[in-house]
Amino acid sequence: MRVTLQRIFALAFLAAVCLAVGLGWAASSWLGLPSLLAPLAALVAIPLAWLAGLLLSRRVTRPLRELAEVVHGAAQGQRPQRVELEEWQETAAPGQALIQTAERLHSTIAEISADRSRLQAVLASMVEGVLVLDRQGRILLMNEALQRMLPGANSSAIGRPFIEVIRHHPLNEFVGTVLEGGEGRREVTLQAPEERTFLMQASIAKPDGERGVAAVLVFHDITELKRLERVRKDFVANASHELKTPLTSIAGYVEALVDGAKDDPETCAQFLGIIQKHTENLKVILSDLLQLSTIESGVYRWKRQEVAVADLVERAARVLRPVAEQRRQRLTTRPVEPSLTIWGDLGRLTEALINLLDNAVKYTPEGGSIMVEAAADGDGVRLDVTDTGIGIPPMELPRVFERFYRVDRARSREQGGTGLGLSIVKHIVEAHGGRVTVESTVGRGSTFSLFLPAQPVFS
Repeated sequence: MRVTLQRIFALAFLAAVCLAVGLGWAASSWLGLPSLLAPLAALVAIPLAWLAGLLLSRRVTRPLRELAEVVHGAAQGQRPQRVELEEWQETAAPGQALIQTAERLHSTIAEISADRSRLQAVLASMVEGVLVLDRQGRILLMNEALQRMLPGANSSAIGRPFIEVIRHHPLNEFVGTVLEGGEGRREVTLQAPEERTFLMQASIAKPDGERGVAAVLVFHDITELKRLERVRKDFVANASHELKTPLTSIAGYVEALVDGAKDDPETCAQFLGIIQKHTENLKVILSDLLQLSTIESGVYRWKRQEVAVADLVERAARVLRPVAEQRRQRLTTRPVEPSLTIWGDLGRLTEALINLLDNAVKYTPEGGSIMVEAAADGDGVRLDVTDTGIGIPPMELPRVFERFYRVDRARSREQGGTGLGLSIVKHIVEAHGGRVTVESTVGRGSTFSLFLPAQPVFS
């Protein structure tokens, strides 16, 4: 088009010059004017012809340039601008069609961009991991959740075969089975960097070409659900065992009494004493279970009062000091700053500290020592209960706060514990917005630490 317009301009310019020269010669012949008039007319006609051709060229090329800008802007996602095209121009019809096409292109691009933004927002907000593969097993898309779940999965993995990115045989086997049109659901456990269990669900699609979507896999992290399921099973088993033991003893002694032992006053009194002891154990277990249930249910009304930490420590130590003295243990408390205070439920906090001291007394041999100390720690208070007891093996430390969990079952029953004390401590402290930790060395003792915020937000 550009070459054609240049030719039109050149022909128009040449025609104007020839016409001016011809008219000049004709005028000089017919009117008897001087012969120099023709060249002079040509000199006058040349700039006039150039100016006329330039104006004509600009009038034709201006709408074409504007149309080109419209198309270029539409390709960049800009809304097309209106272009004024006159009816007589030969570019009017195709120009209007081009503008309409650019408007449709802009609308389509806008819709695609909006859909892409919505899709990215959905994928980014999902807790589940999403993986999209083509039929060759190459990664087309993965969201941020999946990148956090799988080691080695990141944005650089796009376009690479999945088997090269994630080197885990059961997982790769499942992906291969899915791409072949097989099963669409399986649980897989990954060991690194920490053990995590995933429930994978796959949807199969008919790919449009080699690079089309063939499978969409959704990864559900069920690690916590598996852990809670294991804790629930352990709790049921442990609770059944703890309740069965005293009930079996009670039933046995009652049966013995019915069979004639009641007729012997001394034997009857002995058996009734044993029954009473086991009944008391059952009452303690049920009381602790109800207490845990009340705290976990969220219906317990926590008291909010200013608690002097020194008073809290002394109240708990006063309860356990006689027991420790009977076992020839030394229970001491380090002086606490009188101004050190927190806000919380004094009764429940005292109960938590008593449980820790009771646990320390039970598992510290005769002649051992137990120390309680408290100090400011950031925006709260740290209380430490340190004993010189038997200690806890490292592998047992993560589970000591579980209900009914015992490191040494035989020794725990001998000491009369329910296996719920540390679990109650954990729930009370966490309800105050704090945390409880333990450090221990077998044969040297343990330190249980309570971190309590100065201004708790009760859960």
